Amino acid sequence: MPVVALVLAGGSGTRMGRPKQFLDLLGLPALLHCLRAFEECPEVARVYAVGDGARVKELAGEAGFSKYVGCALPGEARSFSTKNGLDLLSHEPPETIVLVHDGSRCLLTPELIGRVVEAALADRTDGVVPAVPVSDTIKVAEDGAVKETLDRSKLHAVQTPQAFPLRVLREVYGGSEESLRVATDDASLVEASGGRVVVVPGEKTNIKLTEPADLIFAEAILGARLGPRHEVRN
Repeated sequence: MPVVALVLAGGSGTRMGRPKQFLDLLGLPALLHCLRAFEECPEVARVYAVGDGARVKELAGEAGFSKYVGCALPGEARSFSTKNGLDLLSHEPPETIVLVHDGSRCLLTPELIGRVVEAALADRTDGVVPAVPVSDTIKVAEDGAVKETLDRSKLHAVQTPQAFPLRVLREVYGGSEESLRVATDDASLVEASGGRVVVVPGEKTNIKLTEPADLIFAEAILGARLGPRHEVRN
């Protein structure tokens, strides 16, 4: 059963002030770190993207990545970008496992990808999401006052890549534009359709670049992985 990645890298980076997928992390664009993880993961056969096709192709070419196939234009919202990306997979068989990943999560590892793929192949499920347990106490507030304190033992912060059979994605993305517009991730669409989504351990280092402070954490994580004598390439 083939496994392919669909990397969503078309965000405008409003809170960052510039496209976060092309921000510099230790001398390399953030997206390059992301693409490398899929390139180095043996379970992944091909990598597709959504975003600036010329820039993504240039990055993949300069890095010598062999799995990169092509890029689709981004949509007005995340779900529409995924839907555009699925058009690139028209020739893939329905049972292909698709790893949908936010390009702003550039610190994922091949080990995490492999864990998600293993669960998607081994379990009779409609989707797999990596997640980490919530360590903070979460309260629901209304009109400036606490309304409810949630049981954090049942709460998980969900990450990407999220894995689904291509046939399932095609089905849920055939829904109404309104349902796509309000969806915060792909798994929520599968859940809303009655699908079964399982959870596997994520990685705390698989952070999402959202605000400028996140760059500090990202470079610290990369620096720790590479060691004190890492080589920075321009």
